[in-house]
Amino acid sequence: MTSTITYEQPLNEIIRVCLRLEQLFLQMDHQLQDQSEYGSRNLINLIINALQLLDRPDLKAKLAKELNHHHTNLMRYRNMDAVDSDKFRSLTAQLEELSRSLIDNSSKIGYRLRDTELFNSLRMHIATPGGGCSFDIPVFHYWLQRPAEERFDIITSWLSDFKEIRTAITLVLEIVRGNAKIEEKTAIHGFHQELLDPQSNLRMIRINIKYGLATYPEISVGRHFLSVRFFIPDIQKRPVQYTENLTFQIGYCNP
Repeated sequence: MTSTITYEQPLNEIIRVCLRLEQLFLQMDHQLQDQSEYGSRNLINLIINALQLLDRPDLKAKLAKELNHHHTNLMRYRNMDAVDSDKFRSLTAQLEELSRSLIDNSSKIGYRLRDTELFNSLRMHIATPGGGCSFDIPVFHYWLQRPAEERFDIITSWLSDFKEIRTAITLVLEIVRGNAKIEEKTAIHGFHQELLDPQSNLRMIRINIKYGLATYPEISVGRHFLSVRFFIPDIQKRPVQYTENLTFQIGYCNP
């Protein structure tokens, strides 16, 4: 069991999208273990959610810019003796290749799925509570009754369309998380505030809390200030602020 719980706060739009897509892809991995009709339904819903996030026309350019940023930063360390040269070459080559691929490919991410009639029909119905019933899309109901092996061969093929974008966001988030400056702080009566350097260009704030503490943070970040307010969890009533002093860790992710 983990000793801490980590809460992440993205500080720019591309990291926010990366975190949302990461969550969807992890849910897809988990859902692949369920080969029932409802497992397939849930997977299709997750794929549609991912396509909606990937619809942004500026996403590829912003992600390519983020990859270039990390490539440029890494190149500053190329002549340092402590750097593993093989790992360095592999990582920088991967960043460069992914960035170039995103820019050179004029097609939308997941364009093959967007041309699939089943997805086009489902996207119109999925926003309706309980949408996707047999009377909405009979062909979907027919497909769900096909043998599990047949359905999951098709789903696996569909998921392969996300391979490149998933590799890119995984790499970005690994670099961002792996280059965090971690400091221990104390929240007085459940509240912590500090000044931030507006030139620091932080990508993400990570809050680590000891597992078992009955509290969670709400993080607010502006150009000059970081505020963390801890609350006592209550799913029935409005939570109240944690009143004790508590120690926690902040990770300042600025690769």
